[in-house]
Amino acid sequence: MTDSLKDRLFHEVLPALGKDAAYFSFARIKAAVAAKKLGIADATLKVYLNEALRKRVVGDAGRGWYSRLSKPLAFDPRPLRKLIRAITKAMPLLDFSAWSTVQLNPWMHHLLAQPVHLLYVPRETLDDVGDTLRIQGWEVAVNPGISEASKAVVPGEKMVVLRPAHSKQSQPQDHQAAPEQVLVDLLVETEALGLMDTSEAKTVFVDVTNSGLVNISETKRFAEFRKLKWKEVWVIN
Repeated sequence: MTDSLKDRLFHEVLPALGKDAAYFSFARIKAAVAAKKLGIADATLKVYLNEALRKRVVGDAGRGWYSRLSKPLAFDPRPLRKLIRAITKAMPLLDFSAWSTVQLNPWMHHLLAQPVHLLYVPRETLDDVGDTLRIQGWEVAVNPGISEASKAVVPGEKMVVLRPAHSKQSQPQDHQAAPEQVLVDLLVETEALGLMDTSEAKTVFVDVTNSGLVNISETKRFAEFRKLKWKEVWVIN
């Protein structure tokens, strides 16, 4: 009986949830199990789900979250190579992360012809990093506010917006901002810098997330830290 319940979870419930959405929560799984009248206790369900993760029946999308996706989301690193190389050469001990709007072009309906690079450094180093990059020929806007962004930020291959790093942001890899950070800061910076239309940014958020596995619990946590209302960002169960 136990094996049959697990088989139904693996082969009926979880695939059905995956057809409806790329991501689903433990609560959504519980509801689907109840609807099927399988009678699986919460503790047993968690054991089954751990096995489902090990067998790759579902992907691990963070604490309490699962996905039909298994391949982690990754952005093209090439647009950041010159910037990362410039910083690491001039300031090898600096802790920083970066992303570029051009990395989102594969999911854009209207391609961004000219990029804006977002660079996150410790707050106390903002001015020093800005001066260092300007000497090397980069166009730099140091933590611009909404009122000054239209004049300070002119998209182009050398345009860098410097922002203070956040203690809650996900760990970067080789100085490239984690997808969870990029997705959240895309929405924040769209409002702050006018990178694109807000509705298009939200569509990009969903399309990007549906194309590769991300950590939903980390994304949600960082979105709330950045003062975004999660239900307005992306309605998922």
